[in-house]
Amino acid sequence: MVETNPDENPDAHDRAARGTDSVKDAWQRTIEDTRAMAADREEAGYETLVVFADDTAPAIPEHGDDDDDSWGFSYLLPKSDRAEFADFVADAEFDETGVYQAREQGDVFMVVECIDMDAERVLFIASAYQMRTAVDLVRTAMDRDEMYTHVRDLSGEIVGTIHHDDPSGFFPDPDEYYAFEPEQLNQMPGGLPGQEPDDEAAPEADAEDEDTASSEDDA
Repeated sequence: MVETNPDENPDAHDRAARGTDSVKDAWQRTIEDTRAMAADREEAGYETLVVFADDTAPAIPEHGDDDDDSWGFSYLLPKSDRAEFADFVADAEFDETGVYQAREQGDVFMVVECIDMDAERVLFIASAYQMRTAVDLVRTAMDRDEMYTHVRDLSGEIVGTIHHDDPSGFFPDPDEYYAFEPEQLNQMPGGLPGQEPDDEAAPEADAEDEDTASSEDDA
């Protein structure tokens, strides 16, 4: 099993360090669960690569460009990991995707498993992002009935892309994201979804842990 170092992840790691104990625990569980799933695949004879995203950006298409496929989840990896990722996916045909996620106080801790069944090769991408940043991406994915995973460098150039036929594994309940739209927030009693416990409306806003797992067959 090849794995990058999650302690070098300033996005999810620093957010967890600044958060409550439950947020810290959620990121630590994400790391442990990713390693455990990769170990299980290794035992079954699969070659695996595990990467921890330095940054996770929900990206949307250019306005009015139906042919733009640069949208989706865009992950920043360190230079050495980008090269390893590019080699790993170069001749892969990922025909199955599993998405495993937990939510805590408006953050989503996610592991995406991309499987090439014929080559017995599995890629794991662990990341974290805030639900409020993904509203437009969720709407795009559900409207177009597809999803993309991209790995990028510091300049924003895409170094690798994976297409997913079904977005529902990423967003099993789109309405939970749409609740972060401004017109919905204004109507919500108790403040913002995922609000920190120390904030004024915390009693209404604390989010319960919710683990979801789903899989899809990619064309």
